[in-house]
Amino acid sequence: MLFDRNGVTYGNAISHTAGSGTFTINQPGLYQANFHGVLSADPDSSFPVNIVTSLQQNGSIVPGASIPHNFQSSTESVPISFSIPLSISSVPTTLQVVAQGATQIPSAITLNVIRLGDLSS
Repeated sequence: MLFDRNGVTYGNAISHTAGSGTFTINQPGLYQANFHGVLSADPDSSFPVNIVTSLQQNGSIVPGASIPHNFQSSTESVPISFSIPLSISSVPTTLQVVAQGATQIPSAITLNVIRLGDLSS
């Protein structure tokens, strides 16, 4: 999914280029990723269709950060969200929200990535 703008940013621990789907973690630490949005299946899909929306870290799905939904019609929209802590020890690390299973139409999507602090030694 593409995120067209950036909100409040402070420091350089997290970077994102507006219009991109990739967030980059540049500093080891404990982070919180909060995703919210509305998802619809493409009207040209063959229903029912299952779409799974997940947070990926360096291309791998983050356990506990996946939301499946089985769409029954092209008029159906569903709010989706997840909030998950991330322990990042190796940088740079990339984060992306990916929907798989069928073509989807995301709207009103946000991904907030917040650095909570350093990792324990």
